This record gives sequence, C-alpha cells and structure tokens, in this order.
Amino acid sequence: MSEFRTLPVDEAVTWIRAWTDHTWPMSIQEAFTIRDNLGWKPLPNEPDFFTTPLSRNGHWGGYILQSKDVEIKGVSFDLSSPPSMSPEMDESGMQSAEEALFLYASPLKQLWGPGKMRTSTQKTTHLRWTLPNKVSTSLIRANVLINVTIDSPWRTQIKEDYDRAMEDCE
Repeated sequence: MSEFRTLPVDEAVTWIRAWTDHTWPMSIQEAFTIRDNLGWKPLPNEPDFFTTPLSRNGHWGGYILQSKDVEIKGVSFDLSSPPSMSPEMDESGMQSAEEALFLYASPLKQLWGPGKMRTSTQKTTHLRWTLPNKVSTSLIRANVLINVTIDSPWRTQIKEDYDRAMEDCE
C-alpha cells in the first residue's frame, strides 16, 4: 500500500498563484501554457486533464474546465494523494489531511485575508477567497483528499449569486 502524500506548502502556493495571478479571462491556450510551465502532463487523448507530481499510476491530478466560449471557467487540482488512490482513511488520516489543509491556508490568508469558511464537518472542510480580480480560490478537504478549485470571475459571480439566493431562502 502506498503512503498518503501532500505537496510541500511553498510548491502548493506556487501552483495556486500561477493561476490566480494570471490575467483573467484566460484562454484555453494560456491555461495549457500554465499547465505545461508547472510541469504537469496532459493526458494523451484529453488535454484538459493532466497529471501532477502527486498523480499515481497515470491517474489525473487535475483538470481545466473549458467553456463553450474561448475562455476557461477554471481549474481544479489535488494537493494530496491518498494511499492506493482510496479516498477513505482512518481518523488519523483525516486529521493529517485537515492539518495539511490549514498549513496550505496559512500563506493564502497572509496574501488574501481570512477567506470564508464554507463548510466544516468531520469529512469536509471548504475555505474560499474571492480576490480583487474576482477570481475565487477554494481549498477543499473531502476525507483525505485536498483539492484546490480556482474559478474565473464569471463562475465566481454565478456562485456568489447562488449563495445570496440560498441565504434569502433561509
């Protein structure tokens, strides 16, 4: 059985900022350039999906979310790799993942402020920042998987509108 791995914090911040610091909207070609500059490898028949140093056995470690227009909607990638590609682990594994998530969050809080805690349960933690350029960054732990999702300004606006509508329903 393989071990649970996480990306070093500095490298994770570099990966995240490669996307958030870029000018948005972003074309698919610009997204492919960032992907390639980070050393991520596209899957042979699906260039929107890619492997990262955390990927195991050729499984994808992230994807670029294309729109029907020229621009991308966002990107999502993993910051952890669970044992044997199983998303389930014992309590200590989930605690390790939770600690890793907050280690990743610390430099992001220094850059962008406290962010917003979206959810926090035993199995899920979700932190989100909306940046001045209207790009949103979500740091998510689901069981032992730690993921980053970076949304375009367009997609961020849709999510914020949805959140406001749901608050009105409460």
